Amino acid sequence: MAKWLEERRQHAVLNLLLIVNPTGDLSGAEEEGKRIRELLGSNPSVKIVERHGRDATRINLLADFRSGQYDIIHYAGHAFFDAVSPERSGILCHNRQVLSGADLVGLGNLPSLVFFNACEAGRIRRGTEKKKTSLAIPKRVERTVSLAEAFLRGGVANYLGTFWPVGDEAAEKFALSFYTELLQGQSIGQALQKGRGAVQELQSVDWADYIHYGNPYFSVKSRQ
Repeated sequence: MAKWLEERRQHAVLNLLLIVNPTGDLSGAEEEGKRIRELLGSNPSVKIVERHGRDATRINLLADFRSGQYDIIHYAGHAFFDAVSPERSGILCHNRQVLSGADLVGLGNLPSLVFFNACEAGRIRRGTEKKKTSLAIPKRVERTVSLAEAFLRGGVANYLGTFWPVGDEAAEKFALSFYTELLQGQSIGQALQKGRGAVQELQSVDWADYIHYGNPYFSVKSRQ
């Protein structure tokens, strides 16, 4: 059962929790956080609260999830996949503690969207490791779906992630277009389509990288 705070949809300001590199070993996540701050930080319709590095503890993030203050959580860091109990899959916090979808089951007033815009939300990223994953496509699909399913089972209404490592220019184009549409009251599905279109104009295959689990007709903000 999805559990979001309906009053937030009527609020003029989009409150975004930006979680950046909790484990301190991902330079790509640092760039991701920088891009989001640059894209949205000067927009008066957006308020960004950041949890960075050692401030992104499991205790802090659980408190943030349950606070009812955020419309979107944008996470740039490691994903964790539990093959035995996929519902325990989730994100790594500081000191590599796991915050899983199962941890959210008892919480209400969750953000209406969790957005994982970093490289391959469905696999465990290993920081300094350069070689690409050797996982077969079915296994990569399984991990991607299981991470999303873990948060959806926990009550998150919508989950947006990437299937393969996304290029910087494509990620920036997508994020700018996607968030612009959301702020105008467009549905997640419409914003996703606009974002993909913006990336496709770059002649990049990353337009197909973004995967949404949830209701495509859901609007994070109601039209004013």
